[in-house]
Amino acid sequence: MTSAREGGPTVFGGVAMADDVQFLLTDPVETLQRVLQREISRADRRKVELAEIGNALLQLAKEHERPEGGAPVWDPVTAELAPSLLARLLDTTDGPLRSSVISLQVGPGLEEPIIERARRRMARGMPQRSIYPMSLYDQPDGRQWMQGWAEVGETQRICLDPPSDFAVFGETAVMAVAEWGNAESNYVLIRDPMLVQAFIHLFDRVFDRALPVPTDSEETDGELRLLRLLSTGYKDEAIARYLGCSLRTVRRRIATLMAHHGAETRFQLGVAAAAQGLVNPPRTPL
Repeated sequence: MTSAREGGPTVFGGVAMADDVQFLLTDPVETLQRVLQREISRADRRKVELAEIGNALLQLAKEHERPEGGAPVWDPVTAELAPSLLARLLDTTDGPLRSSVISLQVGPGLEEPIIERARRRMARGMPQRSIYPMSLYDQPDGRQWMQGWAEVGETQRICLDPPSDFAVFGETAVMAVAEWGNAESNYVLIRDPMLVQAFIHLFDRVFDRALPVPTDSEETDGELRLLRLLSTGYKDEAIARYLGCSLRTVRRRIATLMAHHGAETRFQLGVAAAAQGLVNPPRTPL
C-alpha cells in the first residue's frame, strides 16, 4: 500500500480510493472497447448455439412429417442453419469430399470454423476434390484461395461453368443450393442414395473433363497441351484465358498444328491426334 501524498487518496495497484469511491486509472475508451468486444464474442457464441438448436428442431420436425416407412427426397436448410449443418457433415461423414464451386462471395464454406474443419478432415486422410470456374482463377483473390487449398492437399480442376454449387460427402449426403446455379439461395440436404449417386456421377464426369490448374513450374509439351485443350471442346477464347496468351497466338498455334498433322479442319486434327494416341478419340455428341 502506498500514498500519493500526505492526506491524499490511498492507491492499491492502480485503483485510487477517495471518499469511498473507486477511480480506475485507465483509459475509459479502452475499457468500453474491451467490454464491447467481450459482449460481441458472447453474442457470436450464442448465435452458433441457437443455429444448432434451430437445425435440431428442423430435423425433429421433419422426422415427424415423414410418412411411416418413407423418407423425403431432400430437406430444406436455411442460410442461417447452413454453417452448423456443414460443420456436422464434415465431422461425421467419411469418404472423399467432392466440391463444385461457383462463387466465393457467399456460402457457409467461407467461414473460418468450417475451413478449419475441412482442413482437419484432410489431415485425417479424407481426400478433397474441387471444381472451380475459370473466371475465379482469373481473379487474384480466387487464385490465392485455390493455392491455399492446394497447399493442404486439395486436388483441383477448373472449367468454364461448373454445374452448380454443391458438396458430396462420401456416398451418404449432398449439400447443395436449393436453386440450381444460384449461390445466394438457401440450401437442401440430400440423403436419398440414388440422388447422391447421381451427384457423384455428375461431379466425376465434369471433373474428368475439366482442366488442371496451370502452374508456373509446369513443364508440359506445348503441342500436346494445346491438342488436349482442343479435344475437350473449349473455344479459342477460353483456351487463350487458360494459357494466359492472346487469342491471335492461340489461333496461330492451332494453324501450325493443322499444317503439321496435314489436317484441313479441326475435326481432322482431332482424328489425327487420337490416331497417334495424343488425346482420347473425339466423342460423338449424345
